[in-house]
Amino acid sequence: MIIATRSFSGCLFVICGVIIMLFLLVLVIQGGAWIAARILPALPTFMEIVIAFDLCILLPLALFRKTRRLSGDGLYMSSYAYGVTLWIWAFLLAYTIWGALAVIIGLFLVGIGVVPIAMLATALEGQWQNLGLLISLLILTFGARSLGLALRRNAAIPPSDSWVEEIK
Repeated sequence: MIIATRSFSGCLFVICGVIIMLFLLVLVIQGGAWIAARILPALPTFMEIVIAFDLCILLPLALFRKTRRLSGDGLYMSSYAYGVTLWIWAFLLAYTIWGALAVIIGLFLVGIGVVPIAMLATALEGQWQNLGLLISLLILTFGARSLGLALRRNAAIPPSDSWVEEIK
């Protein structure tokens, strides 16, 4: 009888713990949505500055071998700015369209699942402009990251000195 009581109370303790954890998770998500909604108005300006910096400074620097690594590093870092913007926008879209449960499911999918959930939600709701924005940010994020890595790899290759030997 004592073992059954301990087993029942232990099970009840675990159930209460799970309920409390889910409640705290919902509070964190609602707080995150509140913070993301406050950050969202500044994101377009931030993105314009990063894109202008990439186009006007980093991409021209990629033309010269001595500055190619710097350009690659800058583009790689820019991809994080694009990725954060994508994630915040996707988080808010998923939360607004499908609620906290969709965000919880997205967070359990290694955190990045919020983006595909938001894409699915916008597609099913017919919000094509938002879906296009999410896809554009996704392409921009991985495009900048890939280009940055390619430039870094290319900068590591020493220039060919075959023309020096031809002169000798």
